[in-house]
Amino acid sequence: MNSVDRVKVVSELYELLNEYACKRDLPVDESTANFFEKVKRCCDLLDLDYDECKKEFGLKESHEFLGK
Repeated sequence: MNSVDRVKVVSELYELLNEYACKRDLPVDESTANFFEKVKRCCDLLDLDYDECKKEFGLKESHEFLGK
């Protein structure tokens, strides 16, 4: 992936993180239904560790809130 494409993916990941911060306490809607899949895709494209990224940014899926 060239540097321009990487910047686009970083921008997408940044937007997703902002969206999470704004909507994390709201019910899941159409725009947030695939949030974690999109984050994983960005991490894969940028060669980032998905679990470490979730940990670093405090991203928790619903089952993690419920303690399952």
